[in-house]
Amino acid sequence: KLFGGPRHHHESTRISRLPLRVQPPKCISSSSSAYCCSYVKLAAMAKLILALMLSGAAAFVAPSAARAELVARPAMSEEDLKAKIMNAGPAEFNKIGGIEIEEMVMPEGISFEAPIPAKVMGRWDGEYVLTVSDGEITAGGTSVDVTVTPDAMTIEDFYAGFEGAPEWITVSPNIGKLERKGGEATILTVSANPPKGTEFEEDLGLVCVLPDDIDKAYKIAVKVGANVVTKEFDAGSDEELD
Repeated sequence: KLFGGPRHHHESTRISRLPLRVQPPKCISSSSSAYCCSYVKLAAMAKLILALMLSGAAAFVAPSAARAELVARPAMSEEDLKAKIMNAGPAEFNKIGGIEIEEMVMPEGISFEAPIPAKVMGRWDGEYVLTVSDGEITAGGTSVDVTVTPDAMTIEDFYAGFEGAPEWITVSPNIGKLERKGGEATILTVSANPPKGTEFEEDLGLVCVLPDDIDKAYKIAVKVGANVVTKEFDAGSDEELD
C-alpha cells in the first residue's frame, strides 16, 4: 500500500537480521539521570577489567619457558654448595668440629689468686709434682700435664695462670673454652725451664678462672736444683745400650 501499509515479508525479515547496536541512553530528563550514571559506571568498569586482562596476559610466562630457563643454568658443585651453606649464617657459627678460641684475649687486670677452699682448706681440684734437675735444666726443662674436667651444663670460657710464679714457669694453653659436663677434658701443660744454677722449691697454685662459675685450682709442687734426681729414661733409650 502507498500510505501506512505493511511492507513485504521478505523486506521485514532482512531488516530484522541487521546487527543490533545498543546506544547509550540519553539523559533527557531528571527522572532518567540515575539510569544514565549507572550506565557510565558500568562502561568504565568494563574498560578497567579489559585493561587488567591484557596486562595479565602480557606478564604471563609459559611453564615450559620457565623450565627451560632453569635447565639452562649450570648445576652448582658440591664444594660450592657446602661453602654457600657454611657462609649463610653469622661467622661465629660457621665452624665445624672443635671450638674456636682465636678471638679470645686475656682480660686486663685478671687475678689468678687461688680460692679460699683450696688455699686455706687444702681442697684442690688436683695435685701434681713438677721437678727439674740440673741435667734437665741443660736439656731444656720439664713439664707436667694437668687435667681439667668440665662440670658445667654449658660451654664456658677459662683463663689459666699462676699468682707469684717465676717467669720460667708457664702454662699452655692459658686461654680457651671448657666443654659441657661429660665432655672431653682439657689438658693444660705446665712447663718449667729455669736458667742454670736455679734452686727453687715451692707449692704453686695453678688457677683456672671461670667468669661464669667457681674457679678451679690445682696444686703444683715445684722443685728445681742439684738435689733433684733426673727422671728415668724411657724404654728403648740409651739405658739399654752396652
